[in-house]
Amino acid sequence: MAPRERTSDRPNLDRPGLVVWLTGLPSSGKSTLARALYVELTRRGFASVILDSDEVRDAIVPPHGYSDDGRDAFYETLARLAAVVAAQGHVVLVPATASRAAHRVRARTLAPNFIEVYVDTPLDECERRDPKGLYRAARDGGLQALPGRGAPFEAPEAPDAVAHGGDDKTALEHVLDLVSRRLR
Repeated sequence: MAPRERTSDRPNLDRPGLVVWLTGLPSSGKSTLARALYVELTRRGFASVILDSDEVRDAIVPPHGYSDDGRDAFYETLARLAAVVAAQGHVVLVPATASRAAHRVRARTLAPNFIEVYVDTPLDECERRDPKGLYRAARDGGLQALPGRGAPFEAPEAPDAVAHGGDDKTALEHVLDLVSRRLR
């Protein structure tokens, strides 16, 4: 079945949008997949926005930090922000580690419609990529609480979709299909 094309780039204010939460280890490809989804959703006429956790974290004042309490506060804030934007008819793409299952459960509870995507990339591949130097900092002792290295990462037990890295075209198409079906 071909995806339903929308005729407007404006949000659907008559019905809620949805949140697509992309979780996975740092450097797993969450942002890469979110950008590919954004391009394709926009091409198909869906009003979309990316709330990248790094960018949102930098915009929040005062900063939440990386302690357990800080992470809990940050993911609560991010989930609430995503739900507010989705309630205005947007497809909200949230590439965010959200290392604890409780973070993602809370986001699902707050969102009017929610899709969880697990970007399942092996730890050694994430470490090899390491564009921000996080794994190097964790190895050198400068970063104590990196999910996957020094802090736990609770992988989703039943995600709506699984991507093997950010360039997984099959997963991209599957998520696009899920979005289209949920917004019919």
